[in-house]
Amino acid sequence: MFGGTPMSSTAEGEVVAETASSRIYFEESLRGGRVGNAFFGNGELQPVMTGDTGGLVRLHEARFRRPVAVAAKDHWVYVVDADQQQVILYDRISGTQEILVSLKGLVTGDVADIFVTGDRSFYLADSVGGKVLKFNRNGRLEATFRDSMNLRRPVAVSVDETTGDVYVADGVLDHVLIFNSAGGLWRALGGRGEGNGEFLNITAMARGPDGVYVTARFAHRAQVLSEEGTFKYAFDPDTVVFPNAVAVDTANRAYVSDFFNNTVKIFEQGKLVATIGGAGVGPGRFNGVSDVWLDGSSLYVADSLNGRIQVFKIAAGEFKAKQ
Repeated sequence: MFGGTPMSSTAEGEVVAETASSRIYFEESLRGGRVGNAFFGNGELQPVMTGDTGGLVRLHEARFRRPVAVAAKDHWVYVVDADQQQVILYDRISGTQEILVSLKGLVTGDVADIFVTGDRSFYLADSVGGKVLKFNRNGRLEATFRDSMNLRRPVAVSVDETTGDVYVADGVLDHVLIFNSAGGLWRALGGRGEGNGEFLNITAMARGPDGVYVTARFAHRAQVLSEEGTFKYAFDPDTVVFPNAVAVDTANRAYVSDFFNNTVKIFEQGKLVATIGGAGVGPGRFNGVSDVWLDGSSLYVADSLNGRIQVFKIAAGEFKAKQ
């Protein structure tokens, strides 16, 4: 597949997209995992590692219901489940999961985005509540980022782990705010409008080799700004209808989910080179894509209404794309 036509549903280990420089394989669907409880649940007592602790526990199966945001670090997968109002930590090695945070009383409405750092701290964008929450690796709330004048509806969050700066995209005022690690707002990128470097209804944001990648519902639907806020380039028009998540790899490929037609579109320097998905329930198909995340060569897609996280493997190399 090349230039934007999705391949048909495929089985584990098969190619779902191909460009001149990479192939993308379907790897697995995560629908939930085993949960341990010493007193309740079905099954026999078994030894299991859960988070950073171990012991004999009784196991039962748990399922994701409506995963709306996903992030991963190594074999740890962080899933925000809107129906269960939880941040769930899933271990791809053991197939177990645990509840890191109950979101009841902490956020208003659905969480719009999650970002996980190298030390496994994680940040949640509380869109309706107008704030970003920072938790440590154990799920303890450590900081809240808010600004009543400049932050109305945070839709995405990213962290510069070198400086500690926290980038927050606002879907109402249409700019990207930058907070220092202490929570102080010190600068902004972009602004509301239809010109270069301006946005109408920001939907997602990520950082990558070229700077800050921002998607919006109207006008220019995907643009890249430098870290200083200078416009660099826009993605080709009419290639994505309703972008609602973006992730960027170290090779400067941008993966943009299109809520309109249940696809993940891959761009190089703003040019559409491949498409994953389409509506459906099989492997490599989606129903309500709500988030994407890259960890190394693994692409995670929150397939919200199918109740799962789909995982794809990106294999880089010199390939001749299919026409």
